[in-house]
Amino acid sequence: MHRTRTDAPWVLFVRTSLAGLAAAALILGASAAPAEAPAEAGALGAPGAHCAEVADAAGAGKTAPIRLDAPESEDGARPLRWFLFVAAANPYPRIESEDLIDATFNPAMHFLAPGYDDVGTVGDLRDRGMLWTPYIGLGYILSERWSVFVQAGYASGKVRTKDDDWSILLVPIHTDFEIERGALYAGLGLDYFPWGMPELREYSGIRDRLRGARPTLGTRLTWTYATYDVKVQVGLRDVQNLINYELSDAWLLPSFNANVGVDVPLSKRSVFSANVGYNFFVDRAYDFAGPSLVVGWKYHF
Repeated sequence: MHRTRTDAPWVLFVRTSLAGLAAAALILGASAAPAEAPAEAGALGAPGAHCAEVADAAGAGKTAPIRLDAPESEDGARPLRWFLFVAAANPYPRIESEDLIDATFNPAMHFLAPGYDDVGTVGDLRDRGMLWTPYIGLGYILSERWSVFVQAGYASGKVRTKDDDWSILLVPIHTDFEIERGALYAGLGLDYFPWGMPELREYSGIRDRLRGARPTLGTRLTWTYATYDVKVQVGLRDVQNLINYELSDAWLLPSFNANVGVDVPLSKRSVFSANVGYNFFVDRAYDFAGPSLVVGWKYHF
């Protein structure tokens, strides 16, 4: 009998975000454009162009779009420079340390018990696209083309493989192989919008939203506290185990991510964001480095 159980790989967590960025507040005062003086009144005393646009939008029963570079208007509309976001990353780490299982443990068990199935690993979850790691964050818009943010998250997962197989000694062999990995991470990010950020306004339909999409170039600097636990038991069924092995390890690892993506506006306050990039590690790159896909949702306020 063969039974493999995966206990909620990469479980969602609740993480807190930092809300500092006091330096960005200084840039707000420098980057916010001063209100333009209204155009000179004509013979009939017509208001300036900016006031006319707001009046036209109000008369049509619509709200004028809020631009990041617009000054605060008389009705209280203002640029939405802060944003919260929730996101999930689907990394494809190298996880070369698990190659030892395929090179030693699996062949030995196949020899002793020809019907033995290979041990399930975190690498198997990766290959099936199941390593989704959630996180949240808080960001600030510096200008039409730059934004900064902080982010943090936690994920963990366990893969356990239990086997009872007949051996070449004509007695059943019991195996129990458990691998658990976890990651607590936090970092800083910077995004650049070469053609400016999406306009925050009301949209109608998918085509309208896609026309408002804007590409992004981004970088991330992250610190990850990674844990690794392995438990192995091998023995005759209903008899004391012949092998009891446990290994636990942990590392604090800095990493750098470079990515390219797109922001698609959804409404006056929300944006869908996606990017693909590569995670660079100096230490234990053979386990953690690799490409990643990120999807998320931003709420501006």
